[in-house]
Amino acid sequence: MPSNATRPRTAFTLIELLVVIAIIAILIGLLLPAVQKVREAAARAKCQNNLKQLGIGLHSAHDSTGAFFPAHNYDAQLSWHVDVLPYIEQGALHAQFSFAAGPYFASGKNDPHGLVKVPSYLCPSSRIERMPTAAPHSTYDPDRVPTNTGEPPYTAHYYGVMGPKGTNPATGSAYLTDAVGTHGGYARQGAFRATERTRLTDVTDGTSGTLLLMEISWGSDAVGTRYRSWVRGRTNTGERDVTGAKNVVNSINTPGVATFNDIAAGSLHTGGANFAFADGSVRFLRDSIPLGTYRAMASRDGGEVVSE
Repeated sequence: MPSNATRPRTAFTLIELLVVIAIIAILIGLLLPAVQKVREAAARAKCQNNLKQLGIGLHSAHDSTGAFFPAHNYDAQLSWHVDVLPYIEQGALHAQFSFAAGPYFASGKNDPHGLVKVPSYLCPSSRIERMPTAAPHSTYDPDRVPTNTGEPPYTAHYYGVMGPKGTNPATGSAYLTDAVGTHGGYARQGAFRATERTRLTDVTDGTSGTLLLMEISWGSDAVGTRYRSWVRGRTNTGERDVTGAKNVVNSINTPGVATFNDIAAGSLHTGGANFAFADGSVRFLRDSIPLGTYRAMASRDGGEVVSE
């Protein structure tokens, strides 16, 4: 064989290797946003499924008892999240609760059941699953003692809609509220009421256009959202706070709302949040929805005209 014969090449040149690496980097750069979009779409669908399950559970409870639950059991200080457990296949957990009058954090209540994670109460896109215990939260929740283990309890991301506050555009008058206490009072014209039960026949504006549940799962540090135990309905401070339901006062994704009962709906889903309606349907509402329209959807009997 001649000494100057062409030998087969066995390796890439440096330039070729750099080109391959650059192409791979470009492909990864194109792929990652697509993967993130798929993940968020799946998380948003799961979130909507959670709300659907809760809506069906509340309707099943309505069929059994004749009305929706109030936002909290006033004497036992427990949330409707506890009441609905048998209707979302969590009857065994519900049976372990104490419904004795007294603080929500008493034995047999938040202690120890607040440590139970109920997946149907949590949006998969949220970064917060437990009640924060660092300041400033400890400064305004003096009886926040999670459980005797010292662990913070799990929270919830889905809340009842107690109704709107502000002026009703159909009547020019203020929406009905119970303005007692320091936390914003209770709106009285929603599908959820603080201490009273609402029947479907009370929803005279139509169930398909009336909000039942809102998503509050936004925020990276809970400031402005102030997540609490899913067990908690209220505290015994006499300030009329409501944990499991909120008034509709501010636009979706309004940060830093100081008044506890008026905390805004919101999420980490791009552009809005998920809501369950009184007919059991679930829809995504954009945070660009006009505030007047949004408030009108939060009332069950305001007589407002809400267009699609």
